[in-house]
Amino acid sequence: MADPSELAQQVARGALFRGRHCVTGSGEPLEAAVGGTVLPAGGGSTVGWQLCRSRQELVRSLHSGGSLGIGLGPLNLLNAKQAFSDSLKTTSFSLSLVVWARQVATAMEVGQSHLLEGVAVPTSAAELEAFVALYGDGFVAAAEVGGECHGVFTFYAQSREQARMVEREFEAGLGLGGLALTPALVETVTTVARHAEVNVGFRMQVSGSRAQPPAEAASLIPFARDFAGLPLDHPALIGVRTRGYESVPAIGGAFQLVATNRQLFSGEGPGEGLSERRERLEGLIHQMDWVAGTYRLYAVAPDPSLAVQRAAARADLGAIDTCRAAYAAAATARLEAPKLPSLAAGSPELNVTLGDELLMGGNGGAPFTFPGRAEAIRQRRHLVEVALRTGSRVDQIRLRYAGEGDPLEAEVHGGGSGGDRGRLELGEGVVIRRIEALSGTRVDRLFLTSSDGQRIGGGGEAGDRPLDWTVPADSVVLGFSGRCGRELDGLRAMVARFGPLIWQPLEVAAEGP
Repeated sequence: MADPSELAQQVARGALFRGRHCVTGSGEPLEAAVGGTVLPAGGGSTVGWQLCRSRQELVRSLHSGGSLGIGLGPLNLLNAKQAFSDSLKTTSFSLSLVVWARQVATAMEVGQSHLLEGVAVPTSAAELEAFVALYGDGFVAAAEVGGECHGVFTFYAQSREQARMVEREFEAGLGLGGLALTPALVETVTTVARHAEVNVGFRMQVSGSRAQPPAEAASLIPFARDFAGLPLDHPALIGVRTRGYESVPAIGGAFQLVATNRQLFSGEGPGEGLSERRERLEGLIHQMDWVAGTYRLYAVAPDPSLAVQRAAARADLGAIDTCRAAYAAAATARLEAPKLPSLAAGSPELNVTLGDELLMGGNGGAPFTFPGRAEAIRQRRHLVEVALRTGSRVDQIRLRYAGEGDPLEAEVHGGGSGGDRGRLELGEGVVIRRIEALSGTRVDRLFLTSSDGQRIGGGGEAGDRPLDWTVPADSVVLGFSGRCGRELDGLRAMVARFGPLIWQPLEVAAEGP
């Protein structure tokens, strides 16, 4: 087996000077057009955490500070990191808590660079196009090889104010400048998510070592703290920095046409580049998809503006991709940044009002509640099963909920008398559409009908308060609260009413790259 340190040096040297398509980021490294001196660039181990308030900060954190990671543009990630970043599906106002640990076995950077013998300086647009096709629009000027671990907690905030609340909660809990890794960090994540009422996701990635921790968040901190002592039995390229060929003295101004177009995407200089704006659009579309999925889950008619704005965002994404394809086809052709109107429209936030509706029965028995009222919509809590037992009255109701939070135990309310009247099975997009009841001091009769035609129920003829209610198109029965003893004494439906979407403005740093 090869010595890992020698293998690391081979990987680093093999990466230097290789060409890259810094905008399209396609495929394997290209042929080298330049050579030069190679200098050591340090090494060692680091461990820490950072709360990232934007996609750009997240990318830099995945580069572990960007000492070697940020080259031509802030979003030019290595393929494995790009795939990991994409898997997080961050939305418009998401924040990310990144915990990292790194071992750098070897780091090298290019000193003076020069064209290799036999590589000609392009003297025409056609020659420049041929040069870019063979060698890319930049080359690897620095490389780090070793191993790293990234654990990312993503807070899926729905608005800017909610994102700021996450920040304030972290500042109150730990402060934003600390680097110490303790179990309190993971505990704070849970506390912050609860207080700020946001969903939180967790993903982890390890490279350079075959040691892999369990996937749960609790294992992250001890694994990260011990990472410096793990053997790098599979050293990987974990960081690169690229330079444009305009920095090579022999080429200089001959590459300026390509450099100008590349800056349109990378945003070098003032303003955002198209690559970063594309990431904004991806986050916006992820948020729109989450909202659309919530409408589908609850079988609620969506706000018409959602489809309009999503189509606009997809069109803007396509406009950037068309511009990028034009650059890939002809890097010297004059390009202009497309207008992106969907970014001005903002990001959608659900507008939901929760209420206890349809009082049935009386005040006997002990109370039971709908679980997790405050977080019900953001955790997509919904009924997946309702079952009944009835005789001369409604004896029992059985409820089972599901959602994006911790799994919930099935609920049984009432006694075991009467006959089993079956159950409603409520999958995604299947909801209670009609409630019929007769009640007095207890729930005497109850029938439930689902949107796909299932119907259960039974009971007697006592009671003086009839009810026959069809759920409006803008509403959904999330579940039930009530009172029970040996029978079902009282019942109320927890109803969510969906109003017009709230469009939260996006902060775009500049009007153009």
